[in-house]
Amino acid sequence: MAAVDITDEGVRLAARRICIVGAGAAGLAATRVFAEQNASSDPPPFDITVLERNRVIGGLWNYTDTAPCRYNVPQSTPSDIPAATDRRCPQTNSFPTPMYEHLHTNLPKDVMQFPGTPFPSDADEFPTHTQVRDYLDAYARAHVFPHKFNLQLDTEVTRIEYHPRPQAHWTCAVRNVATNTTSVLEFDAVLVCTGRVNYPLIPEIPGLRALAQTPRDCTLMHAKEYRRAQTFAGQTVLVVGAASSGTDIARQLSFVAKRVHIASADASPEAAAARDPRMTPVVGAACNPQNPLVTHLRVTRFAPDRVWFADGSHIPLPDAIVFATGYMCAFPFIDEVASLDGTHSVRFTADSQGVYDLFELLVYAFNPLLAVLGVPDKVVPFPLYEYQAAYLAHVYQGHITLPPVAEMAEQARAAVAGPDAFTMKYQQAAYMDRLIDRVGAHQSRLGHVPDHWTERWKQTVQLRKQHLGY
Repeated sequence: MAAVDITDEGVRLAARRICIVGAGAAGLAATRVFAEQNASSDPPPFDITVLERNRVIGGLWNYTDTAPCRYNVPQSTPSDIPAATDRRCPQTNSFPTPMYEHLHTNLPKDVMQFPGTPFPSDADEFPTHTQVRDYLDAYARAHVFPHKFNLQLDTEVTRIEYHPRPQAHWTCAVRNVATNTTSVLEFDAVLVCTGRVNYPLIPEIPGLRALAQTPRDCTLMHAKEYRRAQTFAGQTVLVVGAASSGTDIARQLSFVAKRVHIASADASPEAAAARDPRMTPVVGAACNPQNPLVTHLRVTRFAPDRVWFADGSHIPLPDAIVFATGYMCAFPFIDEVASLDGTHSVRFTADSQGVYDLFELLVYAFNPLLAVLGVPDKVVPFPLYEYQAAYLAHVYQGHITLPPVAEMAEQARAAVAGPDAFTMKYQQAAYMDRLIDRVGAHQSRLGHVPDHWTERWKQTVQLRKQHLGY
């Protein structure tokens, strides 16, 4: 059971049985950090279990040759998500991920890496998805698997519930994906490490729902299903979304498609010009010069035979529309969460932006025995995971006293007030430094983030053009 000490000064926790949901990059980082605490302590403070629905580790970096996804069009809130889950890819027996055939990362490898664990010298400056998958395998072999923990593959978490009495604990209902059998496991604390790119976000645009429900000669798909440009050879394609994936997919399509249109999220040219050039990919860079992209402002309406944009222009309905419109934070296995003291329950709230009520964008304020890693957007994820896990490992050993619940809830609300609430960008180093400062003398491996790391990150667009041409 978890030890819970609630006073006027704050909340102090001790949780031994740790559940880590997901064995992608976040789950591997958390497992490493918690296992390192076991290795350096006598007796070990944690009993660690990792639950992963796939047959292999690696999470979203597992490429699948096809993408048998299930989602609705539109799909803009968690309530839109269909009850049926994605199907496994028959070639690899893995669930589909957003990886496509010729994907390179949008971060330089020396920025992207876990702290102190560089990519191999022969990896591309912007690694391919295969190189990242190999890197995660090597990371696990060197820093995770040498430790003692319980890894359960083919195990999907279907529901978690907190029980404050008689002894504080969580129950996790799980399903074995291979045998379709179910069971219930018990833990003291739960770390959700499933990431934020599982559930496609397709915005509610006037006319889209009707278009999706009407027989038509136009393929509607989310970028999660995109695998290769050749599928669209000779077609007219509209890519909705001009961030990293949208611009890269449009670039690839320009070499095989008849015509490629790309629509940004901007409602005006002024809005487009105001974007931070250090975080904005160059639309049209390295495209087929014989077939340049046709650029548009935001899509405002779909009609049965055409698509309308924010400036009043329109095009005939194309052969295919690819929605590179991102993903929503959604965790269908969490509904209501009982408060730490058991006096009431709180609805767990997540949407297209992020997860709410998280103290330090990490710990669930009303019940800090639940944590969600990787919620901030526009970040470098791998180092973020290790720093967040380091903080949690010391919270769950009682080394760090959290503020009172009301204070955590207020800080959580204030942190996500205003536009772009969950966007962290270049504040990430300060955030990680703050977490490690809270850990203090208990932590030895992770230190403050070097100044040059953020400066290198700011050069990403320039470096991509230098190394990849776009």
